[in-house]
Amino acid sequence: MQGFAKARVLAIANRKGGTGKSTAVVNLGAEFAARGYRVLIVDLDPQGHAGFGLGIWSGPGAVTSHSALRERQPILGRGVKPSPEPRLDILPADRDFDGTVRVQDPRCLAKALDPLRVAYDIVLIDTPPASANVLTCALMAAEGVVVPTALEHLSLDGVRQFARSYDDLMLSLNAALLGLVILPMRVDLRSKVQKHVLDDLTRTFGLAQVAGGVRSDMAVSEAFGRHQPLRRYKRRARAVADFAHVADDVIRRFACRELDFGTDRAFGSAG
Repeated sequence: MQGFAKARVLAIANRKGGTGKSTAVVNLGAEFAARGYRVLIVDLDPQGHAGFGLGIWSGPGAVTSHSALRERQPILGRGVKPSPEPRLDILPADRDFDGTVRVQDPRCLAKALDPLRVAYDIVLIDTPPASANVLTCALMAAEGVVVPTALEHLSLDGVRQFARSYDDLMLSLNAALLGLVILPMRVDLRSKVQKHVLDDLTRTFGLAQVAGGVRSDMAVSEAFGRHQPLRRYKRRARAVADFAHVADDVIRRFACRELDFGTDRAFGSAG
């Protein structure tokens, strides 16, 4: 372990569903882990798709990510599971979670995750699109936000709505003060609609807030269905290079600490 520095916590969030949040979480988590970072994925979406992407679910009565929203001072470490990827762990979702946040403290998730942060370098929170209260708890636990989006007109409107909500939380509750970056997913710029929406994104938010996108690639969904990150399922798929570039960009933008060892250094799970 590198001293006692705490992990950088990033929320992967959007108020619109179907934008590729869980796909981004699983594949970015795997990319960070391949660089030697100890990574924890917190699956806060009751659909459990981040867990699905790694072939990991919670059992009946298990501690889950949603324990932080139901009870005070849960020991979340008891629910952490190692993934098949070295240095990549996951705290699965409760797939029976009904969206009710019972702990009346928007920092409940932040407080529950705090003891785990010394064991990791990066924590990625996969958020649900529908529950405003759960999303607030996730943003209060995060230092920065990655906003995956499809390049469609309705998705662009969803990003604008999310950005307004995020700005309000940042100003009123000091949530995710390192800012947000928008991540275009399933990019195919042969489409005039996609090119138009990408232009609108960059005009609205500025080029500096839009990350290089992830190209449309059938291998991404194939890998997810096989419960594997793309870099393991098909290393030469074109989207592997895209996720690698996005991972480098996120590390730079959110000042994730540099490691003093090379990619794919072997050591055990921190969970």
